[in-house]
Amino acid sequence: MRRVERFPRFVQTKTANARIALMVRFVTAEEIAGAALPVRPIYDLVVEGFTLCGRGEAECPPKAGIHTRPGAFTHAMPAYLPTKDIAGSKIISVYPGNDAIGVPSTNGIIVMSDAETGIPSTVLDASWITSMRTAMVSMVDVAHLANPQPTFGIVGATGVTGRAHIEAIAAIYPGSRILVGSREPERLKALFADTASTDVTLVTTHSNEEIVRDPDVVIVCTSHLPEPILSPEWLHPGHNVLNVHSRGWPCDVLSAVDLVSCDDRRPITDPVSGLLGCYPDLDPDVELGQVVVGAHVGRETAEQVVFSFNYGLAVFDILVADHVLRSLGQHP
Repeated sequence: MRRVERFPRFVQTKTANARIALMVRFVTAEEIAGAALPVRPIYDLVVEGFTLCGRGEAECPPKAGIHTRPGAFTHAMPAYLPTKDIAGSKIISVYPGNDAIGVPSTNGIIVMSDAETGIPSTVLDASWITSMRTAMVSMVDVAHLANPQPTFGIVGATGVTGRAHIEAIAAIYPGSRILVGSREPERLKALFADTASTDVTLVTTHSNEEIVRDPDVVIVCTSHLPEPILSPEWLHPGHNVLNVHSRGWPCDVLSAVDLVSCDDRRPITDPVSGLLGCYPDLDPDVELGQVVVGAHVGRETAEQVVFSFNYGLAVFDILVADHVLRSLGQHP
């Protein structure tokens, strides 16, 4: 039986001048994991989110962030979808140093609010939602900016984000070949055991150069890195590079690519919490939502090298959170 924590509070209504008890529900990570929700619908929700953004039918301001430790951050991410009347905010923290002390590096919550009153209705753990919507954003990117029938390589495949991408590839591109590697053999062994029933073929290498050079699509899921570990010399014509965690490349890598894509240019070019510190010349050519709705062609030739910075939009979080609540039978 699902455990739903409820936190009662009271509000004074304007109409009845009465105190009405409100129950704020909390949906735990265990509840979401226990539901074993299929991931294919998350892809469709992400496409819907990009479509709404591409049509200008979403209110999704740039993230506000704080940075209490080097390489770490906490972001506040609100969004509102007028056509669906869904509103909410995500608060997400990424602290790579947590791994060393046995604590998850990514932690967060999503607060869903009543669009009419602004009153919070539900708090959801953000872990699974963040991982899967991130991976499905990559799949939408591949569908619109990569060449057909791609092979894949994942740098950082053994982490939470890398594993989510393997699950997403299996759902959207079943039977795919994925090149993976790790400096820690035990983590790689665990990855193979955990994905044994997944409809992909994992191929091991101990070389980041091979993970980049060999496949058509390279997904970079590394955490914060003090120094770049990837080289622009490894890129080849036709590459689609998805920088989920983007600091693995030197700043001059942009001179080796033909097209730079992003989900939203505002957050990645923000001077405080964006990527200009890593890539001073970063100026995206296109937003992926424009490609999804047909306002921009995206890739123009099979030989182009496409570099994507999908930094994360709250639109996807609240769409997936709404879907989770409906799937659990907890939607108002």
